[in-house]
Parts: sequence; C-alpha cells; structure tokens
Amino acid sequence: MGNLQSMQPRKKWRSNGTTEFVTIDMGSAVACNGLALIGHNLTSAATLRVRGATTAGGVTSAPTVDTTAVSAWPVTGKPADANWPQYLSWVSWNSATLRYWQLDIADAGNAAGYLEAGRLMLGAYWQPTFNFDLGGSPLARDQKDVQVITDYGHVFTDRRNASAPRLFALQISGEDLRSVQDGVGEVMRLRGMWGDVACLLDPSATTDFHRQSMQAVFSTPQVHNLLPQFTVNGPMYSVPLNFREVP
Repeated sequence: MGNLQSMQPRKKWRSNGTTEFVTIDMGSAVACNGLALIGHNLTSAATLRVRGATTAGGVTSAPTVDTTAVSAWPVTGKPADANWPQYLSWVSWNSATLRYWQLDIADAGNAAGYLEAGRLMLGAYWQPTFNFDLGGSPLARDQKDVQVITDYGHVFTDRRNASAPRLFALQISGEDLRSVQDGVGEVMRLRGMWGDVACLLDPSATTDFHRQSMQAVFSTPQVHNLLPQFTVNGPMYSVPLNFREVP
C-alpha cells in the first residue's frame, strides 16, 4: 500500500485480483469529502465505492458515509486517447469528519487479471468562492523535446515524452478572504512546491474530464495580492494558480 502514498504515479500498488479494497486509518478524525485514484489500469466497467465511519468495524457494518458503487469514469465512459500518461478517477460526497475509511474497487472485466494504481488521495477539497478568470492558459504543455537546426537548415529532434506534462495557469482576480486564508492558502502552505495535489478544473465534465483533471504540483511560489475590494469577511485577494502535471 505504500506506493499509493507516494506522489510518483509510476510506482504502482497492485492487487492479486480484480476486486479489492483499501482501508485507511487517518490516525484521528479528519474532514473528508473527496477521493482521487490516479495512474490506474481500470477498464470502462470499473466501479469505486467509498465508505467512512468513526470506528474500524463501522466502515462496513454501519458506515456514516457510503457513496455506493459508482463508475470510475464520467457518463461518457473511459476515454481512448493514445499515450495518456495517468488517468484520474474522482468520487465526492458531503463532508464528514471521520477517522476510518475504505475504498472498494471492482473491475471484473479487467483482462489484465489485476488492479493497479499509482496514487490515492483522500481529504477535503477546496473550491473557490468565485470562479477563475475567463482567460489564462488552462491547456498548455511543458515540452522537453530536443529540436536542433543545423547550419544548413536541417532539423534533428529527440522525443522526450510520449505525452508532455500539462500546465494549468489560472488567475482568480478577486477571492473572498476566508476562502483564501482557510482554503487555498492552507493548501499551498501545506503542499509547498514539493507536495502533490489533485486539480480538477471542472469536476462535472464528461468527455473532457481527463483533460481538465490531473495530479500536479504547484509550479510557482505562493503569492496572494491584496485588492481594494471587500466582502462581508473583509478585503479580497487575487490568487494565481499555476500547476504542472506529475506524469
């Protein structure tokens, strides 16, 4: 199970069959309302079920949270993009503060005969009070391919990635003080530029969900600029959000 806790999605946890469960002890009660499973080999038939309780036994006998079995994919199904680096599946529910959790994975039609995944995230997600600006660069790639042009005009290249890591560069021009101080500010403080996050630009997306969601790191240091604008909670901030995919 240790590989599910590593931020490197290429280090896989692997099961012995196509029906498996993962138990999680948070150590103390933690508010959670979302789970992301990243870098997996799930087929279009796969389902995920999240349960949580105050006691270990209660997770299966009397769970406080039970999402029931839901598809690992949007209603449009599993995408078929060639060389996609790591798929991300997302399950959310009404927030509950609990210590014990369990993820059930079922994929009986998986021809590989086993399940694998590279990263599991469970916790409380942050959603901005005000949406990010219409603009920025929500779709860019960090190309590392080598391209050399000789003195005679010939071009030689060396491909470095089958699918270059994505970059999300977003800006929120005005965000509520509490949303910044208690939300994204805390996320950035705790993750810094070393820890990973799950970034979902549109959790309800269907056909393009995989293009708008990724495991990522913050690619620029935390900066929140004070604005001469106010809500009932006080002054507002502008918030830059820059992410680089962990491929």
